[in-house]
Amino acid sequence: MIISVDKSTDFIGTINQMTADNPFACRIVSLYKSYKPELAFVDYWLVMDHSLRYTGAIARSGSVFVLYLTEFSDLEEISSFMRVSGASGIICDGKYKLDFFGKNPKSGVIMRKTEPSEEKSGDFSIVQPDIREAYYLIVRAADKNFKPPSFEDFYVDVNHKLRHKTMRMYGVRRGRRLVSVAMTVAESNKGAVLGAVACDPAYRKSGYGSAVVSYISNRIIDDGKTVYIHRAKNANEKFYDKLGFTEFGSWSEYYN
Repeated sequence: MIISVDKSTDFIGTINQMTADNPFACRIVSLYKSYKPELAFVDYWLVMDHSLRYTGAIARSGSVFVLYLTEFSDLEEISSFMRVSGASGIICDGKYKLDFFGKNPKSGVIMRKTEPSEEKSGDFSIVQPDIREAYYLIVRAADKNFKPPSFEDFYVDVNHKLRHKTMRMYGVRRGRRLVSVAMTVAESNKGAVLGAVACDPAYRKSGYGSAVVSYISNRIIDDGKTVYIHRAKNANEKFYDKLGFTEFGSWSEYYN
Protein backbone atom coordinates (compact mmCIF):
# COMPACT_ATOMS: atom_id res chain seq x y z
CA MET A 1 0.00 0.00 0.00
CA ILE A 2 1.36 3.42 -0.99
CA ILE A 3 -0.19 6.36 0.80
CA SER A 4 0.25 10.04 0.04
CA VAL A 5 1.77 12.33 2.66
CA ASP A 6 0.34 15.71 3.62
CA LYS A 7 1.42 18.32 6.17
CA SER A 8 -0.44 16.50 8.97
CA THR A 9 1.68 13.33 8.52
CA ASP A 10 4.67 12.74 10.79
CA PHE A 11 6.70 11.85 7.73
CA ILE A 12 10.18 12.40 9.18
CA GLY A 13 9.33 10.65 12.44
CA THR A 14 8.01 7.62 10.58
CA ILE A 15 11.16 7.35 8.44
CA ASN A 16 13.39 7.73 11.51
CA GLN A 17 11.58 4.82 13.15
CA MET A 18 12.42 2.62 10.15
CA THR A 19 16.14 3.35 9.90
CA ALA A 20 19.14 4.83 11.67
CA ASP A 21 21.60 4.65 8.79
CA ASN A 22 20.50 5.05 5.17
CA PRO A 23 21.50 7.62 2.52
CA PHE A 24 18.21 7.35 0.63
CA ALA A 25 16.22 8.07 3.78
CA CYS A 26 18.57 11.01 4.29
CA ARG A 27 17.82 12.31 0.79
CA ILE A 28 14.05 12.04 1.29
CA VAL A 29 14.08 13.68 4.73
CA SER A 30 16.30 16.48 3.44
CA LEU A 31 14.02 17.13 0.46
CA TYR A 32 10.97 17.19 2.74
CA LYS A 33 12.64 19.68 5.09
CA SER A 34 13.50 21.85 2.08
CA TYR A 35 10.24 21.64 0.14
CA LYS A 36 6.93 20.92 1.88
CA PRO A 37 4.28 18.66 0.25
CA GLU A 38 1.90 21.52 -0.58
CA LEU A 39 4.31 22.68 -3.30
CA ALA A 40 3.40 21.56 -6.82
CA PHE A 41 6.77 20.13 -7.89
CA VAL A 42 7.21 17.71 -4.96
CA ASP A 43 5.26 14.76 -3.57
CA TYR A 44 5.91 12.29 -0.77
CA TRP A 45 4.54 8.84 0.01
CA LEU A 46 4.90 6.18 2.68
CA VAL A 47 4.86 2.48 1.81
CA MET A 48 2.99 0.01 4.02
CA ASP A 49 2.39 -3.73 3.99
CA HIS A 50 -0.92 -5.50 4.59
CA SER A 51 -0.37 -5.45 8.36
CA LEU A 52 -0.02 -1.64 8.16
CA ARG A 53 3.68 -1.77 8.95
CA TYR A 54 5.73 0.96 7.26
CA THR A 55 8.21 -0.56 4.81
CA GLY A 56 9.60 2.38 2.83
CA ALA A 57 9.21 5.93 1.58
CA ILE A 58 9.12 7.71 -1.77
CA ALA A 59 9.82 11.32 -2.76
CA ARG A 60 9.31 13.13 -6.06
CA SER A 61 11.11 16.27 -7.16
CA GLY A 62 9.93 17.23 -10.62
CA SER A 63 9.95 13.92 -12.48
CA VAL A 64 12.83 12.37 -10.51
CA PHE A 65 12.00 9.96 -7.68
CA VAL A 66 14.05 8.92 -4.65
CA LEU A 67 13.12 5.58 -3.07
CA TYR A 68 13.95 4.42 0.43
CA LEU A 69 13.39 0.66 0.27
CA THR A 70 13.68 -2.05 2.89
CA GLU A 71 13.69 -5.83 2.84
CA PHE A 72 9.94 -5.67 3.53
CA SER A 73 9.07 -3.37 0.62
CA ASP A 74 6.77 -4.80 -2.05
CA LEU A 75 9.00 -4.25 -5.11
CA GLU A 76 6.32 -5.36 -7.56
CA GLU A 77 3.87 -2.78 -6.22
CA ILE A 78 6.53 -0.06 -6.18
CA SER A 79 7.62 -0.93 -9.73
CA SER A 80 4.02 -0.61 -10.93
CA PHE A 81 3.69 2.71 -9.13
CA MET A 82 6.85 3.99 -10.78
CA ARG A 83 5.67 2.98 -14.26
CA VAL A 84 2.47 5.04 -13.97
CA SER A 85 3.99 7.95 -12.05
CA GLY A 86 5.52 9.81 -14.97
CA ALA A 87 9.03 9.26 -13.60
CA SER A 88 11.92 10.23 -15.84
CA GLY A 89 14.47 8.99 -13.30
CA ILE A 90 14.67 6.91 -10.13
CA ILE A 91 17.47 6.52 -7.59
CA CYS A 92 17.42 3.75 -4.99
CA ASP A 93 19.45 1.14 -3.17
CA GLY A 94 21.21 -1.09 -5.69
CA LYS A 95 20.36 -4.32 -3.91
CA TYR A 96 16.67 -3.95 -4.81
CA LYS A 97 15.77 -4.56 -8.46
CA LEU A 98 12.83 -2.72 -9.98
CA ASP A 99 10.90 -3.48 -13.16
CA PHE A 100 10.88 0.00 -14.68
CA PHE A 101 9.80 -0.63 -18.27
CA GLY A 102 12.50 -3.31 -18.46
CA LYS A 103 15.26 -0.72 -18.09
CA ASN A 104 18.71 -1.70 -16.86
CA PRO A 105 19.96 0.74 -14.23
CA LYS A 106 23.19 2.67 -14.02
CA SER A 107 24.92 1.70 -10.79
CA GLY A 108 27.78 2.54 -8.49
CA VAL A 109 29.11 2.29 -4.97
CA ILE A 110 27.93 4.00 -1.79
CA MET A 111 30.74 4.87 0.61
CA ARG A 112 30.46 6.28 4.10
CA LYS A 113 32.63 7.92 6.73
CA THR A 114 31.98 8.15 10.46
CA GLU A 115 35.37 9.16 11.89
CA PRO A 116 37.15 12.50 11.36
CA SER A 117 40.40 12.72 9.47
CA GLU A 118 43.43 15.00 9.69
CA GLU A 119 43.00 18.38 8.06
CA LYS A 120 46.03 19.57 6.13
CA SER A 121 47.20 23.17 5.90
CA GLY A 122 49.03 24.77 2.99
CA ASP A 123 48.96 27.59 0.48
CA PHE A 124 45.18 27.79 0.55
CA SER A 125 42.20 28.85 2.65
CA ILE A 126 38.84 27.19 3.25
CA VAL A 127 35.93 29.43 2.28
CA GLN A 128 32.19 29.40 1.76
CA PRO A 129 32.16 30.29 -1.93
CA ASP A 130 29.71 32.32 -3.94
CA ILE A 131 27.15 30.04 -5.62
CA ARG A 132 27.95 31.33 -9.11
CA GLU A 133 31.69 30.85 -8.61
CA ALA A 134 31.14 27.31 -7.30
CA TYR A 135 28.86 26.45 -10.23
CA TYR A 136 31.35 27.44 -12.90
CA LEU A 137 34.10 25.49 -11.15
CA ILE A 138 31.82 22.43 -11.17
CA VAL A 139 31.19 22.96 -14.89
CA ARG A 140 34.94 23.20 -15.63
CA ALA A 141 35.59 19.99 -13.69
CA ALA A 142 32.62 17.96 -14.99
CA ASP A 143 33.26 14.59 -16.62
CA LYS A 144 31.17 11.82 -18.16
CA ASN A 145 29.88 10.77 -14.73
CA PHE A 146 28.18 14.10 -13.97
CA LYS A 147 26.20 16.50 -16.16
CA PRO A 148 25.70 19.85 -14.39
CA PRO A 149 22.18 21.34 -14.38
CA SER A 150 21.51 24.79 -15.79
CA PHE A 151 22.86 27.67 -13.71
CA GLU A 152 19.34 28.95 -12.98
CA ASP A 153 18.15 25.59 -11.60
CA PHE A 154 21.38 25.15 -9.63
CA TYR A 155 21.26 28.64 -8.12
CA VAL A 156 17.62 28.51 -7.04
CA ASP A 157 17.94 25.05 -5.45
CA VAL A 158 21.28 25.64 -3.71
CA ASN A 159 20.31 29.08 -2.43
CA HIS A 160 17.04 27.72 -1.03
CA LYS A 161 18.66 24.71 0.66
CA LEU A 162 21.49 26.77 2.14
CA ARG A 163 18.90 29.06 3.73
CA HIS A 164 16.99 26.06 5.09
CA LYS A 165 20.20 24.42 6.38
CA THR A 166 19.66 21.21 4.39
CA MET A 167 22.90 21.80 2.49
CA ARG A 168 26.35 23.18 3.18
CA MET A 169 29.10 24.15 0.77
CA TYR A 170 32.82 24.83 1.16
CA GLY A 171 35.65 25.56 -1.20
CA VAL A 172 39.42 25.86 -1.28
CA ARG A 173 40.79 29.18 -2.45
CA ARG A 174 44.40 29.52 -3.61
CA GLY A 175 45.12 33.20 -3.81
CA ARG A 176 42.05 34.72 -5.42
CA ARG A 177 41.09 31.56 -7.34
CA LEU A 178 38.56 28.97 -6.18
CA VAL A 179 40.29 25.65 -6.98
CA SER A 180 38.05 23.02 -5.39
CA VAL A 181 34.57 22.72 -3.95
CA ALA A 182 32.37 20.19 -2.17
CA MET A 183 28.80 20.36 -0.95
CA THR A 184 26.14 18.22 0.61
CA VAL A 185 23.27 17.48 -1.73
CA ALA A 186 21.15 16.30 1.21
CA GLU A 187 21.26 16.53 5.00
CA SER A 188 19.07 15.08 7.72
CA ASN A 189 19.58 14.94 11.46
CA LYS A 190 21.37 11.59 11.01
CA GLY A 191 23.41 11.89 7.85
CA ALA A 192 24.58 13.90 4.88
CA VAL A 193 25.22 12.96 1.25
CA LEU A 194 28.19 14.62 -0.44
CA GLY A 195 27.92 15.65 -4.06
CA ALA A 196 29.37 17.98 -6.66
CA VAL A 197 32.92 17.39 -5.43
CA ALA A 198 35.08 19.20 -7.97
CA CYS A 199 38.65 20.36 -8.47
CA ASP A 200 39.83 22.75 -11.18
CA PRO A 201 41.59 20.57 -13.80
CA ALA A 202 44.58 22.96 -13.74
CA TYR A 203 45.07 22.40 -9.99
CA ARG A 204 44.57 18.66 -9.62
CA LYS A 205 47.00 16.36 -7.78
CA SER A 206 47.87 19.19 -5.38
CA GLY A 207 45.75 18.03 -2.44
CA TYR A 208 43.02 20.66 -2.84
CA GLY A 209 40.25 18.15 -3.50
CA SER A 210 41.12 16.04 -0.48
CA ALA A 211 41.45 19.20 1.64
CA VAL A 212 37.89 20.34 0.96
CA VAL A 213 36.40 16.84 1.33
CA SER A 214 38.21 16.33 4.66
CA TYR A 215 37.04 19.72 5.89
CA ILE A 216 33.37 19.32 5.02
CA SER A 217 33.33 15.69 6.23
CA ASN A 218 34.81 16.66 9.59
CA ARG A 219 32.20 19.40 10.08
CA ILE A 220 29.42 16.89 9.36
CA ILE A 221 30.90 14.29 11.71
CA ASP A 222 31.32 16.97 14.39
CA ASP A 223 27.54 17.39 14.16
CA GLY A 224 27.07 13.68 14.95
CA LYS A 225 26.16 12.65 11.40
CA THR A 226 27.33 9.97 8.98
CA VAL A 227 28.84 11.14 5.68
CA TYR A 228 27.87 9.33 2.47
CA ILE A 229 29.15 9.61 -1.08
CA HIS A 230 27.60 7.99 -4.16
CA ARG A 231 30.67 7.05 -6.19
CA ALA A 232 30.49 6.16 -9.86
CA LYS A 233 31.64 2.65 -10.70
CA ASN A 234 35.43 2.46 -11.13
CA ALA A 235 35.84 6.19 -10.38
CA ASN A 236 37.81 7.90 -7.57
CA GLU A 237 38.09 4.73 -5.50
CA LYS A 238 41.59 5.42 -4.17
CA PHE A 239 40.75 9.08 -3.51
CA TYR A 240 37.93 8.22 -1.10
CA ASP A 241 39.75 5.23 0.39
CA LYS A 242 42.61 7.51 1.46
CA LEU A 243 40.15 9.87 3.09
CA GLY A 244 38.75 7.11 5.29
CA PHE A 245 35.56 6.27 3.40
CA THR A 246 34.49 2.60 3.42
CA GLU A 247 32.11 0.74 1.15
CA PHE A 248 28.55 0.70 2.49
CA GLY A 249 26.45 -0.62 -0.37
CA SER A 250 25.43 0.33 -3.89
CA TRP A 251 23.09 2.68 -5.71
CA SER A 252 21.05 2.30 -8.87
CA GLU A 253 19.59 4.93 -11.17
CA TYR A 254 16.85 4.14 -13.69
CA TYR A 255 16.05 6.45 -16.60
CA ASN A 256 12.98 6.47 -18.81
